[in-house]
Amino acid sequence: MSLKEDISRILGPGKVSGAPDVLAAHAGDKWYASVLPEAVVFPESTEDVSLLLRYASSMNIPVTARGGGVGYVGGCVPVRGGISLSLERMNRILEISPEDGVAVVEPGVITADLQREARALGWFYPPDPASRKECSIGGNIATNAGGPKCLKYGVTKAYVLGLTVVLASGEVVECGGRTHKNKTGFDLGDLFIGSEGMLGIITRAILRLIPHPE
Repeated sequence: MSLKEDISRILGPGKVSGAPDVLAAHAGDKWYASVLPEAVVFPESTEDVSLLLRYASSMNIPVTARGGGVGYVGGCVPVRGGISLSLERMNRILEISPEDGVAVVEPGVITADLQREARALGWFYPPDPASRKECSIGGNIATNAGGPKCLKYGVTKAYVLGLTVVLASGEVVECGGRTHKNKTGFDLGDLFIGSEGMLGIITRAILRLIPHPE
């Protein structure tokens, strides 16, 4: 059974592609490096990511996470082949709560979309990388992205309250929570912020919002 057939059996139909144009589109980012993966997988839930990583780990297949694919450092280039794990279908804003200044999002949400939806409710998500109209929240967290506003408001790390992360083994880990001040236990979420996807795949984020400036 081929890699594509194996993954289709595990995740169901329509979530994996081996088409040449899809492989080429997921071979690189805005940098010059480019390596074709063997397959591109489009999970739609934390469970999908967990099942895929459990399978890949058992078969010793490399997995490279991919967000918006607009970086300039080769972070999403599948240099060892294997699977390119695209999170573009996990693109829902699950909640924006003005009551406690919190947003809950999936990793494929485009940064500018979250900023627009928050502003419509009078709230503000400050991190503003230059590619905010194309880049994803998951990629922002994985790279600890900043932008011009970080000089006043801080980088992405300052706005992450909690994460759901899938480890290479397929184990799902919950870090942090939805409180703005959390002093209980180890701050495990910080391990994944800026880790470039090497420690786990972020599948949900709880983000801090602030009132929009006048």
